[in-house]
Amino acid sequence: MNIKTVLKSSVAVAALFAVAAPAANAADDTLSSGNKNKLTVSGQVVRAIFHADDGVSEKTFQSAGHWTNSRVRWVASGKLNENVTAGATIEMNIPLSNTPASAVMGTEHADGAVQGDTTAWGIRHQYVWASHKKFGKLTMGNTDPAANGSSQADFTGTGIFGQSVGSSYGAGILFMNTSTASAPTASAITVAAAVSDIDHVSRTDVIRYDTPRFMGLQLKAGAIAGGEYDVSANYSGKFGPVKVKARAGYTNQSATNTSANFIASGSVAVLHDSGLLASFAIGKQNFSGPQSKSSLGIIGAGGGNGGGNLSVDTNNNGTEDPSFIYFGIGYNAKIFSAGQTAFYFKWNQTENAVRVANNDDNEGESKGFAVVQKFSAIGAQIGVEYKKYSYDSKTNTTDNTFDDVDVISLMTVFAF
Repeated sequence: MNIKTVLKSSVAVAALFAVAAPAANAADDTLSSGNKNKLTVSGQVVRAIFHADDGVSEKTFQSAGHWTNSRVRWVASGKLNENVTAGATIEMNIPLSNTPASAVMGTEHADGAVQGDTTAWGIRHQYVWASHKKFGKLTMGNTDPAANGSSQADFTGTGIFGQSVGSSYGAGILFMNTSTASAPTASAITVAAAVSDIDHVSRTDVIRYDTPRFMGLQLKAGAIAGGEYDVSANYSGKFGPVKVKARAGYTNQSATNTSANFIASGSVAVLHDSGLLASFAIGKQNFSGPQSKSSLGIIGAGGGNGGGNLSVDTNNNGTEDPSFIYFGIGYNAKIFSAGQTAFYFKWNQTENAVRVANNDDNEGESKGFAVVQKFSAIGAQIGVEYKKYSYDSKTNTTDNTFDDVDVISLMTVFAF
């Protein structure tokens, strides 16, 4: 035995443990650098199985997440003085297997087969911020602007499936047109294009200011890269046994969009101490004016904020502004000691979200029920959701009809 080799190895191992120990033994799962800042590492892994029926065929898919997905984040923060704190956040969407938006029906894919893997990491948040106790918070970077989420005030415990968003699993499935003379044929309209909450711009380059909360009210204003801007008001409070959340937002899109002028939306949610809850939301995107009939496109093809253009309406028979209305009721129960059990029914009706030729005066509808069980000790959730999606449109004076799309999904989220 070479005593020098043993001593060298022992010193190396001791040094390794000395470096690793602060991270491994930290009770609050934080890491410290040479300065007084702290770094918190967290994230989640999301998986699901869902079965879809478009009226002609049905398939079962293994999938990644839809409304919420697998990701990892690093949050650094430090205290400058007793009034000012500052920090930075990096959050990345990790590569995914079987992305749900790529799930297609028909005979070209077997049940559970890989539909579309993403091999690259994607930026979700990347920003710095500084907060003053009296003067509010300033944020700069790639993150949510001021109005994002204005249509999504909610108390439900089933948020892993989405709140007022119209589409969940099955969002990429095409509606089957039953108006054809022979057998039903696949349309060009996906569930996500027809049913939406017309929410605002999300996760973009922005400089945002948030006021301090005063008597439950907070105001936000954002300057978005490219020239757009948005504002919002958010309120939260409690009146006796009832908690209340209310949000309202406005985004001016005219600087970057040749046809869309603005998005406006609002939502309110209430929760009783008994666990009973309800949510309501409404919103629209404005296309009126001389720019409103410039070119073809789809608004919110991914169920999002409407970056596309309005279709040419040569017959003047219906290119109305897209709008939606949403309502949900639920109950957050304490049935098991493991954590909360949430029940929720939600309904969304979206008018004229599809802006492509031959789809004037269209309506999408989503109805669903979800149950989610939380396992608080390990940061896990498991839920089941059923959704029925419907779509109808009119071409000039001809009514088009489509089969409903039915989707049932089992979803798991493990947070760390």
